[in-house]
Amino acid sequence: MISDRPCASSGIGVFHANATTHPARQAWLLRELEEWFAGELPDGCDRCRIVGRAVRAATADAHRWLGERLEADDVVRVDLHLTSGLHRRHSVFPTVPCPLTLLLICLDQCRVGDEVLLVQELAERDCVEARATWPFGMDVAQTLTRPAWLPSVAGTG
Repeated sequence: MISDRPCASSGIGVFHANATTHPARQAWLLRELEEWFAGELPDGCDRCRIVGRAVRAATADAHRWLGERLEADDVVRVDLHLTSGLHRRHSVFPTVPCPLTLLLICLDQCRVGDEVLLVQELAERDCVEARATWPFGMDVAQTLTRPAWLPSVAGTG
């Protein structure tokens, strides 16, 4: 079963510290930064140096942080739900398990009739849910763990 969530629009662009985006064009921001970082110092070169260092560090951090941007189809979270009558177990992972890994986990954690739900959340797309009833074989495990960006991820079981 594929659950629909609204997709995010276009991503944030590359950071360019040039004349149009540089904080020096925004006097209000410089005043704010001076008060925040050097408010206890008298006006002068020390205040400017402190603000300059902060802006340079933030510019480098902006480039680093934007470089970590994920592609729209990157998996950002994988939830594994195991449900047995009144017992519900839920764990969150950063990656999708391989089919055999899922089978081994289910062999250890599930009883006959338990529902297994694997939810893949993508960076800028829908969540994809795949479910099955334990026990199941390799073909179902492969369907459950199919990368979300591939077509035909559907519930089984």
